[in-house]
Amino acid sequence: MAKDGEVFGGQAGAGQAATDPGAAGAGEVRIRGSRLLLRALRPGEIEAEWQAMLTADRMTTPEVPDEARFKARLRRSGHLADGWLDLAIDLDGASIGRIQTFVPPGRALPPGTFEIGIALREDARGRGHGREALALLTDWLFEHAAAEVVEAPTDPANVAMRTVFLRVGWELAGSLTEYDREWVVYRVTRPQWQAKAAG
Repeated sequence: MAKDGEVFGGQAGAGQAATDPGAAGAGEVRIRGSRLLLRALRPGEIEAEWQAMLTADRMTTPEVPDEARFKARLRRSGHLADGWLDLAIDLDGASIGRIQTFVPPGRALPPGTFEIGIALREDARGRGHGREALALLTDWLFEHAAAEVVEAPTDPANVAMRTVFLRVGWELAGSLTEYDREWVVYRVTRPQWQAKAAG
């Protein structure tokens, strides 16, 4: 886990980026899917995200971040800046988790590469919400953020997340060692995503 609290990965749909003048700040990222809305976290949700971080499974969250930095970052949610973007996964007006792009500590990403982390509340798992959120953000990154590659590490034992990556059209790309443990890395490139959308 980076000091800022990234969460490791944890059907392709056309996500729409929009600014909602009533609820969102100028340039705020909002991506709507068939069931979900990826949006900025509301102020009252930040403490809940912190509490979720404290009790998170270390399979997906290797270490607890600095509280002040984590909360400060979430207050900036909804805006892509320097490779970082945090979004609530909203179902029917309530946050059921969080999805993000992040820059791993000590490992520079090539230009056009985004790394994703996702965490769903336990009671929201197994219903396709992770798959929809991942597909929406992946599509948005290729369409609106000039992504060339979107990737995510996960614990080799995290069968549910590995299945989500495959169902969304990502491929196993290899492994890496971070936080004194081995992770498997899944990824999708722009040409692969475009071919999937066309097919």
